[in-house]
Amino acid sequence: MKKLLTLTIFLLFSLFCFGQYSVGGRLGVNFSTITGRYSKDDGSKGGWVVSFPTIGAVGNYEFTDMISLDAELLFITIGDKTKYSETGEGEKGSVSEYDYSNTERYHYFQIPVMAKFTFGTDFQYYGIAGLYFAYVLGAHYKDESYGEVCKGRIRYKETPDDPDDWYLNPDYNRRTDFGVNLGGGVSKEIGPGNLEAELRFGMGFLDHNKFDSKDDKGDEYKSFRNMYIGLTFAYMYDLSKK
Repeated sequence: MKKLLTLTIFLLFSLFCFGQYSVGGRLGVNFSTITGRYSKDDGSKGGWVVSFPTIGAVGNYEFTDMISLDAELLFITIGDKTKYSETGEGEKGSVSEYDYSNTERYHYFQIPVMAKFTFGTDFQYYGIAGLYFAYVLGAHYKDESYGEVCKGRIRYKETPDDPDDWYLNPDYNRRTDFGVNLGGGVSKEIGPGNLEAELRFGMGFLDHNKFDSKDDKGDEYKSFRNMYIGLTFAYMYDLSKK
């Protein structure tokens, strides 16, 4: 993790040494869920949660007026709200009839590297596509059952030291993620820099769970993967302007 962080920071700052480059900050909100199920009839219903903020630094290197490279260092939260039926049959008539709900939020340090394609002059429109690597810095959960609420942290360790915390064994629970980002936005010159508004879709490739073999998953198991839609704003300043 430390080597990857050092490499990414070097990539960001190496852009300053030549060509046309911009730096800035990004701030926004995230809508996310975690796909997956252990069996077809596990009695659960997944949902989306809203998390704030998505925040971090952006570096952009422009190869041409149309093509550039974005490298970012972001703090982003990805979560999920799952409702469960005590019957385990998953056949409740409405969400309000479920007996128990659990909300989980995982706070990631994320490193996206994306190609950016820009069009237009005054108002500019752009598309992005690329990959990201992410690592869980911390996590929290909230359980709600019949009007009672229980909260705590989610820890990646084997030995419990707090009764309110959940403990995930690192041997069977993955703390890293690797996935793809796709999206687009608009950009407008305001003051000394450009203000960007962007909508981004992200999908993780890695299952939250780790198994010794494929046979351990079961025939009806569906991988638990991150999925999110991010709405963010960035302000970029062109450092190559004279």
